[in-house]
Amino acid sequence: MIRKIKLDENFSPALTMIFLAAGFDAHSVFSEDLSGASDDVVFDTICAEERILVTFDTDFCNIIRYPPEETEGIIVVRPNRPVNLEIIRSFAEQILELLLTRDPKGCLWVLEPGKLRIRKPDDLGFFDKGPA
Repeated sequence: MIRKIKLDENFSPALTMIFLAAGFDAHSVFSEDLSGASDDVVFDTICAEERILVTFDTDFCNIIRYPPEETEGIIVVRPNRPVNLEIIRSFAEQILELLLTRDPKGCLWVLEPGKLRIRKPDDLGFFDKGPA
């Protein structure tokens, strides 16, 4: 099964190429005219399209409003500031490596420099998975 990804507006549409080259079906909110759309619209879209969301938007950490168990997975990236294209590309490559060995279905992943936290649907909190 080919995994499907949707990159939120923090990620350059050009970064979809990293995922496409690895065999993923990758879309960008920019290419679908969803840039600037509400979080609710983005959430409904990833649910309908059965896509993993990759975003910097910490609003998606609200598991009551955006329940990850209804999704193929939500990956929230929390980089140190300031952020540039090189840092974003590095996170995209790291996410790709993680997706090759782990399944985010129904989970919320929070990826920070050197650390991945995973909240599974049946968890009461995050599990710190240490270095990402």
